[in-house]
Amino acid sequence: MMPARSELQRAFLVAGSTCPVVRLEPGSGMPLGRAVIAIGAFDGFHIGHQTLIAKTIADARERGAGAFVVTFDPDPDCVVGPGPAPRLLCLDDRLRALAASGVDGVVVVPFTPELARLDHAAFFEQVLLPSLDVCAVHVGSDFRMGAGGASDVAALRSWGDAHGIEVFGHTLVLADGTVVSATRIRSLLAEGDVAGAAYELGRPHLVRGTVVSGRGKGTGMGFPTANISVDAAMQMPADGVYAGLALLDDIVWPAAVNVGLPPTFASLPGSAHLEANLIGLSDNVRGHDIALAFCRFIRPSRVFATNDELVSTVLANIDEIRSDFGGSGVAIG
Repeated sequence: MMPARSELQRAFLVAGSTCPVVRLEPGSGMPLGRAVIAIGAFDGFHIGHQTLIAKTIADARERGAGAFVVTFDPDPDCVVGPGPAPRLLCLDDRLRALAASGVDGVVVVPFTPELARLDHAAFFEQVLLPSLDVCAVHVGSDFRMGAGGASDVAALRSWGDAHGIEVFGHTLVLADGTVVSATRIRSLLAEGDVAGAAYELGRPHLVRGTVVSGRGKGTGMGFPTANISVDAAMQMPADGVYAGLALLDDIVWPAAVNVGLPPTFASLPGSAHLEANLIGLSDNVRGHDIALAFCRFIRPSRVFATNDELVSTVLANIDEIRSDFGGSGVAIG
């Protein structure tokens, strides 16, 4: 059966209510009031992030202050890391998830090489405090900031004590005895374990793209596919076939999703690295925006000895996914 409408909305980050998102440009000095804040990049907005935000909101309510998330654009590792890690969420989705988390506001700080050179004291005094009357800060126990990551929770707490600001470094959330982190989730996806990644994300892994022209073979075989162009910065699951869900124009369709260049058609022009059969949809959707949520690994990619073997295998995969989610779309708008 197709998941409930509320689950589909959560999977595709469709929220009923959100808070303001404010970009804190240098020198803006926008007064945002008394605040309890959580700081982080929050890539993926996984269950560890969600727990941290919930604690931030609870503390803010007890103090009668606003609850704010402070995050960065671009992700700091794009500026100071040896090379940016693949993203679990695009910026729009990351901000959408944070804005729907129950906080009173999301503050986006432009992350530049100049900002990266500031220590924690300069970051607060020059960047945050002109806009936020911070009374408490919530971060993970492994939090580090400033040049070379020299400012840890202890340094931040020492500075906070001198300025009347409480600093909380929270124990990290575990899953099966291992710390939940964006790095671990990327590793699970790279292994094809989309179910494990979904557990730690609190929803299926999501990518967005645009339907483009493909090789045109699927329709004649009985399973037309949407060939999807996705930002190369996004983390993709391992090559293979997955049961998924596809959001197209406010309707969610069951989907058989192939990740990676199909071995049988690798040499053909127009072969895509991501394609999906939207079960129950026959319309031409070329040029449309689409979002895919990965639910379950079905099988690895392989070369088929004959065209008949390929067709029978793919149709069996589609039937399996149809039995999971049904054979038609569901509106969630």
